[in-house]
Amino acid sequence: MGPLLRAMLVLKLFDLAFLLTQEPRDLPAAEPVPNLSIRFNPWRMNLTWDCGENTTSVQCGMTSQKKRTVTMRLKGNQCHCTFPRATLHGGATFTVTANVGQRQVTEKLSYTNPGGQGTAAQNVSCLIYKADFMNCTWVRGPTAPENVQYFLHIRDLWSESKRECPHYLIDAGTTHVGCRLEGASAFGSEIYILVNGTSPNEGIQFFDDTLILKKIEIYNPPDNITVQCNASHCVVQWDTPRIRVFLSNWELQYQLEIHRQNSMQSSDHQLVEVSGGWGNKYVFQKPLPMAKHAVRMRAADSRVLQWGAWSQPVEFGSGAWLSSELFVSMVILGTLAGVLILLYLFNRFVGVPIPKVKDKVNHDYLTDDETIWEKFTADTGKGDQGEIFQVEEIEESTAKV
Repeated sequence: MGPLLRAMLVLKLFDLAFLLTQEPRDLPAAEPVPNLSIRFNPWRMNLTWDCGENTTSVQCGMTSQKKRTVTMRLKGNQCHCTFPRATLHGGATFTVTANVGQRQVTEKLSYTNPGGQGTAAQNVSCLIYKADFMNCTWVRGPTAPENVQYFLHIRDLWSESKRECPHYLIDAGTTHVGCRLEGASAFGSEIYILVNGTSPNEGIQFFDDTLILKKIEIYNPPDNITVQCNASHCVVQWDTPRIRVFLSNWELQYQLEIHRQNSMQSSDHQLVEVSGGWGNKYVFQKPLPMAKHAVRMRAADSRVLQWGAWSQPVEFGSGAWLSSELFVSMVILGTLAGVLILLYLFNRFVGVPIPKVKDKVNHDYLTDDETIWEKFTADTGKGDQGEIFQVEEIEESTAKV
């Protein structure tokens, strides 16, 4: 190794030692993780969070206790989202994803139903009837205190109008166990209900649900049911019942029960379904004569088939009742009687005498074997008949010659 190469190597080692002995410089501090501060309003079903100048929202979502996930993508600098059709009484987890500066941040919020376990109202059900009335009922939670009080709130998911129950049903004490309200025809197709409670003793959990109204509406029976019959057929006609919202005839289904009165036989009861699209009428073969019948009807949405109440029976036919067996017997007897009458008339005015059957029981062989000579006349030339001679007595003459 030459002198020059040694000198360069020594200088390089000095530079390296200098670098190792230098004090470390201060590194830039890490940026704090942004906090979106998510908040949730259960009554409005609204999720909100903080939005700074450099925050751009991406999406929000909700996962319910039943593992149903709803995700919504956001536009621009939106800082809220709403879950109008979500139910929360089982708890839920909310998620917000946003871009803050050059970073993407995801934040979660767990929501639980506040109050004592088992204190919420149970067996909550609602029913719409007569197009404009709605009844909701429930029972007290199994662990709810005696002084619990429940309240029903309704929100129309289309108009966003809200109302509380105007008339509560009360159990043996003072606890609300149901609600009756009028004006259901003003609701849209879907509502959200919330039954919450209060008690001085402890917090009461709530129950909530979304209801599709066509699934809980019971239709009135059809109006103006009439039955008209001719010699062979009967026609049932009716008017469309009053319902909460307009439906085409094809969306309505009817059920008719046609039965013979005072009969317990299954063959005398007929149950048929008729679509409203066929002109609100049903044609069937006329029943047995002299048999009194009745027809009653009920209606339903053809897509749901939740049948309403039966109409009052409409009677048709005469008052006398005949079973099918008795009717057949009477037809046979009538036919036989007609045949006998025709035979009598034919023999009386048109036909020849009918030979009588020989009576072997009362037969008298002596009478039958007698020969009545007076009926015979002399008939010469016939065999086995002798000649008949006439004998006369002649007196002897006394003259002398």
